[in-house]
Amino acid sequence: MQARDQRRGRQETGLARSSLMPPDAGRYCRITLVPAPESTRTARDFTVATLRGWHLDALIQDTVMVVSELVANAIRHGTSDDGDDADDPGVELSWCYEASRLICTVTDRNVKPPVMKPADLCAESGRGLQVVHALAVAWGWAALSARGKTVWAAFQIPGPLRLCASR
Repeated sequence: MQARDQRRGRQETGLARSSLMPPDAGRYCRITLVPAPESTRTARDFTVATLRGWHLDALIQDTVMVVSELVANAIRHGTSDDGDDADDPGVELSWCYEASRLICTVTDRNVKPPVMKPADLCAESGRGLQVVHALAVAWGWAALSARGKTVWAAFQIPGPLRLCASR
């Protein structure tokens, strides 16, 4: 399996999907979303509820923006158009709360890597990954198999919360 950290521009190999799983199940949650535009709102609501449950309210604004972009991209570019693929689970959003960081992953069925394009001030779309790049401390993607990928974004836990999380 390969992973690429888009902020640091380095290639990593051997990143197992299980390495994203936390040791404490109470610090991991996920939701499967249908490939439809209204799922972006569901993803935002899920993110707000999850972060409030973990008392990470200070991160809600940035994480909701990132989730909106990643889920919208996954729905637009990572799912089949016909909706007839019974094996297609749609898009999966997961959150992992670690001692010093919060990790969002969005998984879809497209193997093509995400591409951050230069900003076109006249375009109505195409800036999503630039938003992710600006708000996350790191982001990247990993090929899961010949049938999908996951795009991830990491957020730094604010100082006082980080001390509480490590106790």
